[in-house]
Amino acid sequence: MLASGQLIAERYLLTSRVAVGGMGEVWEASDTRLDRTVAVKILKAELSGDAEFLHRFRAEARTTASLNHHGVAAVHDYGETVAGEHSIAFLVMEFVEGDPLAAILARQGRISAEQTMDVLEQAGNALQAAHERGLVHRDVKPGNIMVTPSGVVKLTDFGIAKAADSAPVTRSGMVMGTAHYIAPEQALGQEAEPASDVYSLAVCGYECLAGRRPFLSDNAVTVAMMHIRDLAPPLPPDVPPGARAVIEATLVKDPRQRYSNGGEFANAVAAVRAGHPLPTPSGLVNAAYQANQHNPMTQIGPASHPAMQPVAAPGAVQGPASLPLPPHQRRKPTALWILLALAVVLLVTVGAVLLTVLLRQGNEPEPGRVDNDSVGVRDNWSSSGERSPDKDGVQGMMGTSWTEWNGTEQ
Repeated sequence: MLASGQLIAERYLLTSRVAVGGMGEVWEASDTRLDRTVAVKILKAELSGDAEFLHRFRAEARTTASLNHHGVAAVHDYGETVAGEHSIAFLVMEFVEGDPLAAILARQGRISAEQTMDVLEQAGNALQAAHERGLVHRDVKPGNIMVTPSGVVKLTDFGIAKAADSAPVTRSGMVMGTAHYIAPEQALGQEAEPASDVYSLAVCGYECLAGRRPFLSDNAVTVAMMHIRDLAPPLPPDVPPGARAVIEATLVKDPRQRYSNGGEFANAVAAVRAGHPLPTPSGLVNAAYQANQHNPMTQIGPASHPAMQPVAAPGAVQGPASLPLPPHQRRKPTALWILLALAVVLLVTVGAVLLTVLLRQGNEPEPGRVDNDSVGVRDNWSSSGERSPDKDGVQGMMGTSWTEWNGTEQ
């Protein structure tokens, strides 16, 4: 049982408990050797004997220690020691004066668009420090975004961060992340990527601007399913167009249509804050370039997943999409029309001659008879002229089943 005044590893004097989570506790402490205030994150005693949790905790220490960025809370030390009758693992970090964004939102309900954009830009740049090293945070949420009294943002809790080329440290089938902020691809059990962190950060931005999360339910799995299939409700009408554009452009279901990493997202936020048009995500730019290289007339259509499509910058004018004309409306070359006209004249002439011969022979067809096999066209269009909906078109999104859920809400 941890208590104020307890000395950890003969160096860190616990002073006050800051937070309690599913994996352990965070304490404000005094480093008695260097005479400075630190944060000590202590893994629960019952988890210190669990090889998987201990591995994750060690991985967090190594991961965070490898990041040297002012927007990431620094790691000072890691150790495993005996406290009372139990063995414990602990992580010593920079103590950040301030509050988690979650606490700020709990007090204020929502924050201004300018504050929101400032937080998003700083957090995006901090994420980029991880993304440049091939690391994905995988649990970006307001509880892991610290804001100092002077407005400096620092990311914390890389406890489930994962290197792109590392072996997984979670049980097979486990979905990692917090349901209210999880990216659709993570919810489907796919590998998280930098664009997944960007989506989660945009959800945080949505909550800052709206005063609520985009998807609400008492059930974590239901919320995650909503991230997969549903569009976020519109932001309040008083949200400025630039901030609205950033969030809507990032909350798309297909990660290829988002800003590819924290740095690209931060640059987009900075551009809007400076009054410039919203930059197009690089994935869409590359797709358009490749399509034009293959066929200059090809236009990029919607993604394979139902998604809130990126919006144009404020004031931009968008023309209607250019769609191919149905076969009966396509233009024919003039020469082809002439040949067809001549053919019709020839057929009419021949038909008239044959009809004259038949009449002379007294072989008139029965009046009023219609050959039903020669009229009517069978197709899959409705009587109104609209194509019948593809009832199977909504299948396939949920190809990955949920085998286990381990998300905790904060």
